[in-house]
Amino acid sequence: MLFKVGMCFYFLVVATVQSATPTILYSKQSPFGLIEVVATAEPGVLKICENRVYDAMHSIFKQGDPTYLGLLYAPLVTTSFCFSQKLEKVLLLGLGAGDFLSYMMKYFPDAQVDAVEINPVMINIVKKFREKDMAKAPNYLCEDGFKYIDKATKKYDLIFCDMYFGKPTISKKYNGLFKKLKNLLNEEGVFIWNAYFNFIPRVVAEDMLKSFENIVAAITTDGLNIVFICYQGPAKSKEELEKIAKDIQSKYNFRYSLTDQLQKFKLITPADHETWAAKFPVLE
Repeated sequence: MLFKVGMCFYFLVVATVQSATPTILYSKQSPFGLIEVVATAEPGVLKICENRVYDAMHSIFKQGDPTYLGLLYAPLVTTSFCFSQKLEKVLLLGLGAGDFLSYMMKYFPDAQVDAVEINPVMINIVKKFREKDMAKAPNYLCEDGFKYIDKATKKYDLIFCDMYFGKPTISKKYNGLFKKLKNLLNEEGVFIWNAYFNFIPRVVAEDMLKSFENIVAAITTDGLNIVFICYQGPAKSKEELEKIAKDIQSKYNFRYSLTDQLQKFKLITPADHETWAAKFPVLE
């Protein structure tokens, strides 16, 4: 009887381990570690994991659904459409799973996009799993985003920065970054920064805040990210932005309502800079 009980327990353990093994749809070693595309319990929803750490994810997306945004910060980024007078030329610094790229191309299919991504495997994943859901492919640039900015001369209507140098990031890599980015914006261009609290040094956040005149920001519900939207041109009042959001939402019928997302943002005045910068850790 003890033998039978032991065997039953053995099979239970094996079954549990087997059921916990993820379904891997893509696996490739990159210059920065092993990158895998893994199936989730939700049909069609896939996540990107690094170095076989399957209880965490780099990105998440849904095949066949270009407007699915599974990460908490992603719908907040779409609020930038309220501030963009046009979306003809766009720069993405950090590609991820192509979340914002796919969403934007659904509603603005004529946009010309330069997508800068240092990891060639991430570019391969977007080409393999996401391109068929896009109106057209972006211009992929496999290089260090910081180096790209140093040499860039093209002007953009919108720049989305979702890249980091190290975890925690290395402060000196950001020296002059935001001033350079501002110079790459058109007269009424928009800059978006998805900032992770845990490894962005306070000095970097301070530099960003003092580099732009008009800034709004929202914190994700899990408290891990701040999405900053910085825009050129005259400042817009809350009432003006609400009207813009309502009008644009009516025109495009975005999946994630601009009027709803806009309510999550707060205006950052120069007097607020110290308060917002203090949300970030003091790192070397």
